[in-house]
Amino acid sequence: MRDLLTLAPHLTPVSISTGVAVALVGVLMLLHIQFAGFQQGGAMLVTLFDFLGMVRKDERQTRFAHGMVKSMAIAFAFGGALAIFAVMILFTGLWSHFWVKLLRIMFWPLVIEAGAFALEIMALYTLYVGWERLGRVRPLRIGLGLVLTIDLFVQMLMINVVASYMLTPVGAFNLPLLLINPTLIPLEVHRLIGNVAFVGALIAIVAGVRMLRARTPEQRSYADWMGAVGAATAISFTALQPLVGWEYAKEIQLHAYASWYTMMLGGLSVAFLFQMFLLGLILTAGIFYFWRRVRTGGLRSPTLALCAVLSLGAWLLGSTPASLAWSYEQVFAANANVPIWNGGLLIPFGQMIPWKLTALVTFTFVSITAVTVFLREVSRDHLRWGEARRHQALALITMGVAVSLIMALMGFIRENGRGPFLITNHMLVNQQQNFRPPANNGPALGGIPAGPSLILGG
Repeated sequence: MRDLLTLAPHLTPVSISTGVAVALVGVLMLLHIQFAGFQQGGAMLVTLFDFLGMVRKDERQTRFAHGMVKSMAIAFAFGGALAIFAVMILFTGLWSHFWVKLLRIMFWPLVIEAGAFALEIMALYTLYVGWERLGRVRPLRIGLGLVLTIDLFVQMLMINVVASYMLTPVGAFNLPLLLINPTLIPLEVHRLIGNVAFVGALIAIVAGVRMLRARTPEQRSYADWMGAVGAATAISFTALQPLVGWEYAKEIQLHAYASWYTMMLGGLSVAFLFQMFLLGLILTAGIFYFWRRVRTGGLRSPTLALCAVLSLGAWLLGSTPASLAWSYEQVFAANANVPIWNGGLLIPFGQMIPWKLTALVTFTFVSITAVTVFLREVSRDHLRWGEARRHQALALITMGVAVSLIMALMGFIRENGRGPFLITNHMLVNQQQNFRPPANNGPALGGIPAGPSLILGG
């Protein structure tokens, strides 16, 4: 028999710097998050609007659901390819030590994830190809949409099991313990709400562009209606984000304090402040759209006007930095831990408690009020679709772009908050293979010399 060592391939580390490897994975996964979020939020809206179209016999809602299925099928082709490329090339090639360890720990969650991925392909493309035929038995098509929605929920849950373990590692090799990770539930709810808001924002962008390019009354009417759907969805679910995000941050503080400090007070605090800025931009632009759209319909709404003013004030308050330095370490290093009017670097009105908390509560209150008032006017048929103006289309596009940016920024903050760890307190970023090629091509299994014990049959 031949020597076992001569049968094994020689594993040569990839000749690439750690910084480039981190950047490649970061850019690819932030892009993949956008595609994955669109799939989950889109499936929920497809099922909802297909059901409403059947119950209300509204062809506009059925057309909307069909358009969402087409968009999801196209997006999945790119998003699925990104995920496969990340696993087969980036993780296996650049982060093999981490990836093999994670596979061992997360074997069953990743198996379930793979199964859900396969079921997603079957359900989504069955809807895409057989939309008209399935429409002959409408409850069957709605049921398939519900299956897709549940499947994507399970798929996202399994990915969040992995992500929550990497941040607050407990219960390795034990699925029940992994499922009660302290950061899992708030992360799952946070991403679920965010994904629906993200889809609403994408709908708003498309509707805004269509409104600007519409040439016929029918095109303007449908684009106007679609913009209202997107804005109401995006603002309704974004308004819930601060509540869930606060709980998520509290769990991180209790179980991974170093990560919480990095996000709130350390090197990522500026990124977190920019997240507050984007949140204010989303809600203020959305409420401005509600107010102006109602005004365009010939209606006066002092409530929406007041909500727009309060949202603008909360935006300014929430975006105020807590200091004139990048982090509190720099404030202390400069011996300037006093307010700016006393010669220091601190800005008291930028503190989380009570000022940013006040802004978040205000955002939630005025957003819910604005959506309620706007939907009340819609339900009473006070708006005639097709009358939206250019500045309302621009507000929709601005809001949509901001939601896309904040979604990527949230992922960046969450993943970099663990630094310098890949798995908190268990594996450092630099505990990977050496990215420099070896000096010589030694035996494949770590340079162990071949002996009689390694000769099959010898």
